[in-house]
Amino acid sequence: MKKFLNISLVVLIAMSSVSLVSCKNETEEIFDEDAVARLEKAKAEYADILVDKGGKWQMEYFSNDEEPGYIYVMTFKKDGSVTISGENKWLGTLGSMAYGSATSLWEVIADNGPVLSFNSFNKYFHVFADPEDIPSTDDEADNEQGYGHRGDYEFNLMKYSNDTLYISGKKHGIDMIMTRIDPNYDDKVYMDEVVAMADSFFNAKIPQVYINLPNDVRYVVKNGASSILSMYKEGEDEISTSFTHNIIITHDGLSFMTPITLDGYVIQNFIRQADGSLLCRDDQQTTITADDLSVVFGYQSLLWRLNNGQFGGLYAEYLSQLAEELKAYNKSTFVFAQINYDLNKESYVLTFNVKKGANTFKPTFTLNEIPVDENHIEFDITGADNTGTVYAQRCPAMQALVDAIGSTTFMLTTPSLLAPVNMTLTDSGNAANFINVTL
Repeated sequence: MKKFLNISLVVLIAMSSVSLVSCKNETEEIFDEDAVARLEKAKAEYADILVDKGGKWQMEYFSNDEEPGYIYVMTFKKDGSVTISGENKWLGTLGSMAYGSATSLWEVIADNGPVLSFNSFNKYFHVFADPEDIPSTDDEADNEQGYGHRGDYEFNLMKYSNDTLYISGKKHGIDMIMTRIDPNYDDKVYMDEVVAMADSFFNAKIPQVYINLPNDVRYVVKNGASSILSMYKEGEDEISTSFTHNIIITHDGLSFMTPITLDGYVIQNFIRQADGSLLCRDDQQTTITADDLSVVFGYQSLLWRLNNGQFGGLYAEYLSQLAEELKAYNKSTFVFAQINYDLNKESYVLTFNVKKGANTFKPTFTLNEIPVDENHIEFDITGADNTGTVYAQRCPAMQALVDAIGSTTFMLTTPSLLAPVNMTLTDSGNAANFINVTL
């Protein structure tokens, strides 16, 4: 009896297991079929989105959190081809900026969800996913063999909204975006405009810029030209409180790789304004600018060039007269003038560069720069060196020009409040009188 019961129990358990397995498989098949159908539909929808409206996109690509981001222009075709164009230092030799464009293959494949796969080699795009050592980093401590830039070439397609695709690197999980652009835009022209945008934002000659928060707190930003920003709160110790964050320069502004929080304000995306400053798209209040123009002009590290042909009104008349007087005096010519801080004199100087044959003469006048307000400056001429004294006597137009500069309140303007490497000094009393200066 005991033996029979045991056998029956085994049979019952076996039958129950078969029944359970059958039910489980039936359930899985039902849900798997729905999931597969949904995934196939999503794949088809994203594939249609990518080729729709001309199929041209800007991708804001980040390979890791230690490098800047890079813009790519991609044009997707229904035949499975994609033309990828980019311009950055990794596309050239020895770390030089270069433009490159090549056509390869793409596909939307299935994983846990729809995935955009660039599934044939494109030397201008896959450079960041190549696991080989990065040639330009020669230090043995920086050997990247086995992982390279740690970039992705396959991307989870997360969401589509308002001509923007939100994607995430399949392997490394970095969130990125793709934005649809005009299909008639030439790739090279577009990338050149991105590079020009970068130049208008940060210049290595301007030592620092500022993130200006709505609560009147500023964060000092350094190393902007590297796109790896070093930041610290103004008034705090730079060494102990400084932190870094990478950015990408886009066609219209810049973005941090991930949102950052400063004094409770969350910021990430900035759009270039008409005055060259940057406005945060997230809160519509935070800006990025350099110092006031009168402060920037007075940086002791800068040298401002006053080129021939960049003078207007009365100043241009004086310069024209000076050319005639130099020719009559010793057959010399005016090349340019400059304003800079002279460490030896411990003062600012206005220096004329005058050339006679192979010889160069530099009549120099000492001046004090006096900031009037954030956009106005005055100059107080306090003397001249021996060469300056001689030339001022022999060429009255030089003295007249110096006197005019020393008796005028100038309004300072610039095409870019973020990288004011070009300024115009305009006579506040007569806008026809101006001097364009360049770093």
